Amino acid sequence: MSYFSFVNALILRKLNKRRVFVQSFCLAVSVTFLFVLLVDPRQFSANVPASPVFEIAHQFEIARNIVANSASEGRGLSGYTGYTVQRLGLKPLPVPPLEPNNKESVVNDVLSFHYPIDINAQQKFKCPYWTDQSLNASGSVDTTLLIVVISAAGHSAKRNLIRTTWAGPSLLNVDWIQLIFLVGSTPDEDKVLKDRLEKENAQHQDLVQVNVVDSYANLTLKSIALLHWAGGHCPGAKLVLKCDDDIYLNLNVLINLLGKEQFQQTDRLYGLGIVQDRPQRDPNNKYYVSRVIWPWNTYPAFLSGGGYLMGRDTIQPLLSATQTTPFFPLEDVFLTGICARKARITSVSSRRIYERFIPKKLDACFVRSTAMWQTQSKIQFLQSHNIVSLIYQRHLPCRTACKYLGIC
Repeated sequence: MSYFSFVNALILRKLNKRRVFVQSFCLAVSVTFLFVLLVDPRQFSANVPASPVFEIAHQFEIARNIVANSASEGRGLSGYTGYTVQRLGLKPLPVPPLEPNNKESVVNDVLSFHYPIDINAQQKFKCPYWTDQSLNASGSVDTTLLIVVISAAGHSAKRNLIRTTWAGPSLLNVDWIQLIFLVGSTPDEDKVLKDRLEKENAQHQDLVQVNVVDSYANLTLKSIALLHWAGGHCPGAKLVLKCDDDIYLNLNVLINLLGKEQFQQTDRLYGLGIVQDRPQRDPNNKYYVSRVIWPWNTYPAFLSGGGYLMGRDTIQPLLSATQTTPFFPLEDVFLTGICARKARITSVSSRRIYERFIPKKLDACFVRSTAMWQTQSKIQFLQSHNIVSLIYQRHLPCRTACKYLGIC
């Protein structure tokens, strides 16, 4: 009998536990229901800071770069400069700020770049014909576009691929577009590579070399040098396009986009917006950033660095912001995120401007609707060019061009 009593006690104990659980659950549901009925949840919305988002405007997304609406990003943006200055022990430089009304201390010298290879008066350089009113060489009012391809000194094969595809002779004859390749300094003063660069520039007259050693870590410096060079050599450009040397540029789509009203304002940045991006904490990752460098959980909204457009009136404010902001290793986060927001510059995001990820089998309809995209190989670069040529030169529909090349 004692055995059955023991089993009966166990069963009763389990039933009691289940009864208690059910009662607790019912009580919690009842309390929640009463809370929703009695309390107006709208009273809490004013206390929750809204995250900055890319607002939809027609088919484009507009990013209003106002950090006051974001708690986490606001702390990151307002705290990054002070935090990093204190962490690194940076001292103010005896240099006047570019913006006279800027009360922040200058911590970076962004005005002393040197260009061992530069555009000279004997070269066919179109920028001198452009004015602040965007007058082209023929004197008619038009868009003027400076394209700056960020390249490494040793990437002559990539530059030649660009010159024989989207930047071919037809581009050179357009009087309102100027193309240059911005390269860094040769490591350890490589004389052979230096001679090759000089010969390449003598042949093509499109190289600018800055005294920044080529490395991934120095991409931020090269992008700042781009601002410095463009502001000094081509101030009349209505738009400045920055892209990497693995980017295919579909000029047909780009020219079409530049004619739209959404791209007429010269005080904005245009590209592919990235929001709520988290720092990579894996030391083996290419984009690794430690908590010491960036202790916050997310980056401010920024434009993907593969390719983006800068309006003429953003060049000086961005360069000024880089004077007072400690350098950050990711150039797109630094320039189009941290510095753009400090300068109160608005960013316009559209996947029609730039796309990082393209279909494995290149979709010709995608090509027809996108101005820039990143390629993973020379083969993919040439495939892109072949599709563009078929569509715009032979006037083939998307699917026909795709099937013609056998890549659908």
